Amino acid sequence: MRATLKRLAVIAAVATSLFAGTNVAQAVDIPSVTDTYLFHTSLSNFVSVRATKPYDGQLDWSSDGCSDSPDKPFGFNFLPGCYRHDFGYRNYKKQGRFNETTRKTIDDNLYSDLKGICGSNIACKATAWTYYQAVRQFGS
Repeated sequence: MRATLKRLAVIAAVATSLFAGTNVAQAVDIPSVTDTYLFHTSLSNFVSVRATKPYDGQLDWSSDGCSDSPDKPFGFNFLPGCYRHDFGYRNYKKQGRFNETTRKTIDDNLYSDLKGICGSNIACKATAWTYYQAVRQFGS
């Protein structure tokens, strides 16, 4: 009888710890969060997430817009793409993951974002290409 009670007590303790464990804070993999926001979230959703600044202090949400280039060249609003580009550079540097390979991936993502902003507008796409070439040449 005692053995059965002990087994039941152990089972109850394990079950309780499993259910209670769901309320325990889990460690967040900040590099994975960064990659999700940078590469696997639509640009419009990224802008919404950026407004709430989750993981503030662990992620760098700062931005200088499109740096020395206009944020809205010829009326095309490139600012959201520049926000995400800055997010990539700043957080990859902060996480020690910034190198020429990751820099190119982040730059390529900017170009994709800017083309998405342009839709089918050829003049906008030409401007996006110019911005892409500038970050490839001068981005750091």
